Amino acid sequence: MESLRHQSTEYIEFELRELENVFALVLMGAFVGIPSPPTTLVIRLMPHMVKEMHVMQQRAINMDDIFAEIAGMFDID
Repeated sequence: MESLRHQSTEYIEFELRELENVFALVLMGAFVGIPSPPTTLVIRLMPHMVKEMHVMQQRAINMDDIFAEIAGMFDID
């Protein structure tokens, strides 16, 4: 039971991290050529994106193989 709880928590934490990344990418997609929400909306949300920007910077520095991470979570060899 404890193992299932731990594994479920890992999945939720992983999904939260990925949703934060997607949200940040949607807001800052214009910088890499992806259509994004109107610039005024992005500028108004930027002060609230400090954590996401830090997360994106850390992920870029520690760039791992995301598919390997997902496969590892689901025990796929």
